[in-house]
Parts: sequence; C-alpha cells; structure tokens
Amino acid sequence: MKIIKARGFFIITTFLSILFVVVFATTGCAPKVTETVDVRQGATMDVQVQKGATVYKGLIPAFVLDGTSRYILNISATFKITNIIDTRTLWATSTSLVQLTGASSKLQVSRKISSQPVKVVIYLCTPLSSKAIKASDGSIIFTGVGYPDIIEGHDYIISGILQPKWQSVPLVYVASGYNIKNIAKDEVFFYAPEEQFKQDADSLSAKKTVKDFLSYWNAKNLIEMEKLLSSKKQGVDWELARTDYVKLIDISEFYTEEANTKTFVAVFDFKYKKDMGGSMNGGITYWNFILKRENNNSPWLIQDWGGGGNTY
Repeated sequence: MKIIKARGFFIITTFLSILFVVVFATTGCAPKVTETVDVRQGATMDVQVQKGATVYKGLIPAFVLDGTSRYILNISATFKITNIIDTRTLWATSTSLVQLTGASSKLQVSRKISSQPVKVVIYLCTPLSSKAIKASDGSIIFTGVGYPDIIEGHDYIISGILQPKWQSVPLVYVASGYNIKNIAKDEVFFYAPEEQFKQDADSLSAKKTVKDFLSYWNAKNLIEMEKLLSSKKQGVDWELARTDYVKLIDISEFYTEEANTKTFVAVFDFKYKKDMGGSMNGGITYWNFILKRENNNSPWLIQDWGGGGNTY
C-alpha cells in the first residue's frame, strides 16, 4: 500500500507540476499590452523656426527642413533614451564617457576617467506614431515607421546629423527610423566629428554605385553587378534564382578620413521566392558598403559589404 500511495502521490505531483508550467507559460512574465495611449504631437522644425522656438535659424541642415536635400550622418553612438517628450523630440545620454571640447560643434572620444556622458536632444525627422502601447508593467512602448520599439531607459545605437554650432546641449537630427537600432551586444562607443562635413560630387557618385548595385541585384543582372565590385569580390554566389526582389528603402553616408574611400549604410527590403531558402534571411535588412577608387578619375567600386543584419 505504501508503494501504491507513493506512486499515486508522484503522479498527482507530476500532474500539478505540468499544470503549473502550462499556466505559467500561458501567463508568462512578459508585460501584457493593456491599452494604447496618445503621444504628444511634436512640431516640425520649420514650424519651430517660424515660432522662434529654436536658436538655429539659418543653420539647420537643409534636409531637416525639406526632407530631400543631401546629408551625411556624422555622429553615431550608443545612447540611453532618458525622456520621450513628443513624437519628434527625445532626450538621451551617451553610454560611453565623452569629453566636450569647446562650445561649438566639436566632440571627441576621451579616454580620461574624468570625462562625463554627454546629454543630447534628438529631433526625429520621421516622427514616432501618435499612438503608443501601455504595457501591464506600466512601461510605454513607442513605435513608428522603421523604428524598433522605443522605451525610456533602454539603450540604442543612434546615428544622425550633428547641429552645426550647437549651444549648451548638442542637438542631433535623426533622418529616419532606420537610423535607430537595438543593441545586439554590449556595445559602448561614441563617434562625432570635430567639424561639420559636406556631401560633394564624389559622394553622389559613390552613392549612385550602391544604388545601381542594388538595382541590378533586384533585376538579377549579375554581369552589371560584378562591374561595380572590386576584382577580389567578384564571383560571389548571390543566389539570384532564389531571389524574389531587392528594394532600396534608405541610404546614408558615414564620414571617413581615408582618401578615395566612402562608406554608406543601405536599408533594403529583401525577399526570397516562396518555399525557397538561402544563406541570407529575408526582411528589412541594413548593410554597410565600403567603396574605394584608385584616383580621382577612377570609378567607385564596392570593396566590402554586410555586417548589419535584419532590423526585424
């Protein structure tokens, strides 16, 4: 009898344990969505200029005002979002130690222990959604086209355009949601120029090379694709038979000091044909493209690519 009772107890205990696991897995410990909340609408920069709400009238990069002019991303760092003011304005703090040099647009990475994190104001050229999600734990999740989930207190990699001759607190313009990314690992870095840089004819030519390459990829034109690659990078299997389409979404330039070298970040939508796999994952993907040329009269050729991965 003792053995039977023990066995029965074991069966009951096991059943209750399984039931507990099922209930726990069903309820989970992740915050549930409870409701949506309205987000305060942020004024566009041209409206801020008209109302005198900014001191940078005449100094704001043209792209921020018209959304079409050329620009170069010249600041990139890991930031912690400290406050989301409205659909266009964020406050953030760098997660690395940085030393401010002067009261203008100069920022430098410092190795000194006495350096401090930098507080910045971020203006979103592409606004967040006017609706946010309130989770059961009280956290507010902000979303928008191209953006990852934005939550106060979380860390992100943010790239943008530094306001020329900023005063007091650096102002960073973020061109699109694709310029804010989740941190995939323990990354802590800060890069910003000592002066502002302008996009020139060479940048436009190099940028066109990346655009043409993605266009030829979408058209499955391997001959034209290889014309835009350095000799060391030709012969790659692009799995064109498996590819459904490659559509460019956004492309931005990063500054580099190396002569006859250009670096771009391209965001594109990539898809394989149905029921056909491949070495790459589909979806919205971002890649770094490095281009070089032998001299001022030589064509820009793609030397390397990849490293970004999928945004979602």
